Amino acid sequence: MKKIFLTVFFLLTLTQIILPQTNQIKAFIQMNSFDDKDGLRATAILQALDMFVVAKLKKEYPCVEYFDTDGLRATLSWERQRQLLGTGDENTLQNLASALGAKYLIVLNAEVKSDQAMITATFMDNNNAKTLSRSFKNAPYGDAAVDAAEEVANKLFEGLKTYEICPFKGEITVKITSSKKDSQTEEYPVYCNGLDGNFNRTTKLDNYSENEWTLYKKSFNASTGTVKFNLSEEVTIEEYNPCYECSPTKQGLRSYNEKVTTYASLQKLSNESESEGVNVDDARAYLTFLDDGTYILRIKASSTQGEKKTIKEVTAQGVCKNSNEPPEKTTNKIDEGILEVFGPFSGTAQDKSLSQSDTITKINPISGEEQTITYQFNLTRE
Repeated sequence: MKKIFLTVFFLLTLTQIILPQTNQIKAFIQMNSFDDKDGLRATAILQALDMFVVAKLKKEYPCVEYFDTDGLRATLSWERQRQLLGTGDENTLQNLASALGAKYLIVLNAEVKSDQAMITATFMDNNNAKTLSRSFKNAPYGDAAVDAAEEVANKLFEGLKTYEICPFKGEITVKITSSKKDSQTEEYPVYCNGLDGNFNRTTKLDNYSENEWTLYKKSFNASTGTVKFNLSEEVTIEEYNPCYECSPTKQGLRSYNEKVTTYASLQKLSNESESEGVNVDDARAYLTFLDDGTYILRIKASSTQGEKKTIKEVTAQGVCKNSNEPPEKTTNKIDEGILEVFGPFSGTAQDKSLSQSDTITKINPISGEEQTITYQFNLTRE
């Protein structure tokens, strides 16, 4: 008895250790039957339902490894015997642990009461305790019940078209170029020292940035990749003031020129996120499948911090406060992120591949920059 207790405790512990290290997707098929005549009628229908479900599972989602009630019962029985004999199979323990921690749970039920078969099937996300699809049908016992079992299986998988059961994987590229050129002039008349004049100030902005993300979707949401970001900005001010105030009692001509140049370069994704105790790239790609047979792709990623360097040059000439100082150089930290939503596009989670490419031009409502976004992705699944 002590050995059996230790075995169960070890299995539960082993489940927590092994499962995070595997990328395999597992489903546990639980089967239940009831026959009001204590016969094998419900069992026969249940076996037919199981056959149809497994066939669809292999066809639609080959990435999923399944483990059913009979296999679990046989494994438990065999492992119990081996433990009583003082031996154990590590692979058997691992298989059992994986079954206990399956991502998906498929529940099949068949009942026969008064020669009427009631057949139900449920497909659940075991991790989130969420029912993804459910189907049922009643039919007289016999060939009609077998046909009903096949219909239940087909409807069960029909209801999974909006769920990413097998993860789509592949490359996603997004290139964003932003530019803005602006020139503003301020002018008004002034008077000093017995003379009329005109104050004039012209401010010019020339901004350009290039932001290229190459991501690889390697799981349901997790992604890795690279980023290339370059920023170049120049702001110039030219000012002519015939009545510049040198002091409360003195005014005179002054010309003023200022140029501020800013540039930055980034080439790496940040990796502050953590998965299974290991730091991973801060990049995510989310697929959302809609009921109308379309889907949306959402991209989210961030770069590491880099340096943004600024050079400020000022010259001033006039009757007072002349200036010709060396350029002022400053360095600050900068990072860049992306949050873009593409779609909707035609497609379902049961397609084998999802591919799109396009170029979009728009005006950023906050900065006023003109943005050109070019994206392309090719995602496939098992």
